[in-house]
Amino acid sequence: MTRIDFIGKRKYFYIVSILVMVIGLISYLVQGFNYDIDFTGGTVLEINLHKVPTAKEISELEKLTKQITGTQTPIVRKVEDGKKIMINAHEVHGKKKTELSKQTRDKLFAEIAKRYNLKKEDLVSYQNVGAVVSSELKSQAIWAVVIASILMLIYIAIRFEFRFGTTAVAALIHDLLIVLTVYTLFRIPLNSTFIAAVLTVLGYSINDTIVVFDRIRENRRIAGKMELKDLVNLSMNQTIGRSIATAISVIIVLVVLYIMGVQSIKEFAFPLLIGVISGTYSSIFIATALWFDWELSTRKKKLQAKPKRA
Repeated sequence: MTRIDFIGKRKYFYIVSILVMVIGLISYLVQGFNYDIDFTGGTVLEINLHKVPTAKEISELEKLTKQITGTQTPIVRKVEDGKKIMINAHEVHGKKKTELSKQTRDKLFAEIAKRYNLKKEDLVSYQNVGAVVSSELKSQAIWAVVIASILMLIYIAIRFEFRFGTTAVAALIHDLLIVLTVYTLFRIPLNSTFIAAVLTVLGYSINDTIVVFDRIRENRRIAGKMELKDLVNLSMNQTIGRSIATAISVIIVLVVLYIMGVQSIKEFAFPLLIGVISGTYSSIFIATALWFDWELSTRKKKLQAKPKRA
C-alpha cells in the first residue's frame, strides 16, 4: 500500500485553499456575482435567429441589450440547436431593477430583427420575473444551504463525534466557497439550477468525508497506541484510492453531460463538476487535516492540564 504523508504536508493544502478563496474574495469585491434573472428579476426573451450566432455576435447582442435596457451584465446565450437565443435583462430605475416594459422589449426585439432580418413571430416567447419573487428565491436558497449544513452537523455529531461533524461542515463551506470563487471569477450566471447543484455537491462531499472519518474511527479502535499522525495517514492512504476512483467516475459522466447536454443540463453539470473536484480535494486534504489539528490541540491541552508528579 502506498504510504503518503498527507498530514505532514497539510500546511501546503491549507495555503492552496486559502489562496483560491482570497482570489475569489477579491473577484467578488471587484465585480461581484453575475446573478441570473432568477435572483435579480427582469425579463427573459427567447428569439429565433434562424442561424447559430458566433461568439462575436453574442458579444454584440450583449452590448445592444445593455445599451437599450440599461442592464449592466445582460446574459445572452444559445439554446436548443443553437439557432435560438435567450436574453436575460432588466430595467434599472435608481437602485431598483424591474422587468422590461413593453416599449423597451419591443425596441430591443426591433433592433435585433433589423440585424437578422427577423419576423414578428421570431420572438418565440418572453417571461417576466418580479423582483419580489427573485428576492424570496435568493433567501430560500441561502436557508436551504444553512439548514442542510446544520442537519448534517447534528447527524455526524451523533453518529461519530462533534469534532468530526464540525470539521466535515467546515469542509463543506470550503467546497461552497471554491464553487462560488469559480462563478465570480469567470462571471458565470448564478441561478436556481446552481442552488440545486450546490446541495447535490454538499451531499456528495459529505459522503466522501464520512468514508475517511469512518476509517479513522475504525483504525483508532484496532490500532492501539499508534501515534495520531500515523493513524490518520494510514486511514487516508487506505481510502484515497476509493475516493479518487469514485470522483473520476462521476467527473467522466459530468464532462459528457456538459459537452453533449442542452443548456439547462450544462447549467446543472458545471457546478457539479467543480463541486465534485473540490469535494474530493477537501475530503482528502482539508477535512481530515482540520480534524487532526483539533484533536492534536485537545490532546496537548489535556496533557498540560494533568498535575505533575512530585
